[in-house]
Amino acid sequence: MINLNQLRIFQAVTETRSFTRAAEAVHLTQPGISKHIKQMEEYYGVPLFDRLGKKVALTQAGEVLFEATREIMASITAAEQRIEDLKGLRGGRLVLGASFAIGIYFLPGILAAFRKQYPAVEVTLDISLGEKIVARTLANKLDLGLVSQEVHDPRLYCTEFITDELIAIAPSNHRWAKKKRIRPQELLQETFIVAARGAGTRAVVEERLRDEGIVLKNVLDFGNLEGVKRAVEAGLGVSIQSRSVVRREITAGSLAGVSVAGMDVKFAHFYVHRRDKHLSHAAKAFMAMLQTEYTN
Repeated sequence: MINLNQLRIFQAVTETRSFTRAAEAVHLTQPGISKHIKQMEEYYGVPLFDRLGKKVALTQAGEVLFEATREIMASITAAEQRIEDLKGLRGGRLVLGASFAIGIYFLPGILAAFRKQYPAVEVTLDISLGEKIVARTLANKLDLGLVSQEVHDPRLYCTEFITDELIAIAPSNHRWAKKKRIRPQELLQETFIVAARGAGTRAVVEERLRDEGIVLKNVLDFGNLEGVKRAVEAGLGVSIQSRSVVRREITAGSLAGVSVAGMDVKFAHFYVHRRDKHLSHAAKAFMAMLQTEYTN
């Protein structure tokens, strides 16, 4: 009879299209891989793979089996995850993704508290552009994604966990440094520094400015949030960022922070996860910690 180990091997060969790479993936020798696949082909009485030099490709029979085994292995993986849950967080893993603003300025403290409370849970964090975090969440590569823009996708739950404030920033010797607030129209007189396209903060700011009838023309893309802050400090222009992101520089006096009058300055951060995904106890515990830590 075909056993679970052989199904894992069959999947590895299918996904890598190579006996050699499959052997590395499942920690067996290449002859061992070949032996198991041969036994499966003898059992079914048909070839499962076409051998194409060093590469292999599924036959029609192999494709039928792969569709079935994919469902079987998904069920096994889900069962294993639930078994880990029963251990009361004495093990397991949590795969997180976060936009730059959240990953750099918010998560270090909360992750330190989480690791202290649940030291046996393996935590992996991917920091990237918000739109990439959403894509990886949809692809089921992340347990939770944390982003700085509300996501409207029926496949995802999107929950706010903290509210921040958007403020204008300028060099400490800029004329705005003596002001308490500016009007959005004043931005048209300045070079406006932004992070890369796909960053949640940039998308929100551009949307809020468009609501005020303002489309900035003199824009300088400076990659990421740290680049934006350094560019503004150097006098290359001004920007709008969340207060939490620039609090240290404003306190140190290297940046001036000014309120923006007449514009919606509420700025929320959200966590997202697939609606059809089983959330582990680790994911639920992390979400609970986020809500507790950042209750407004």
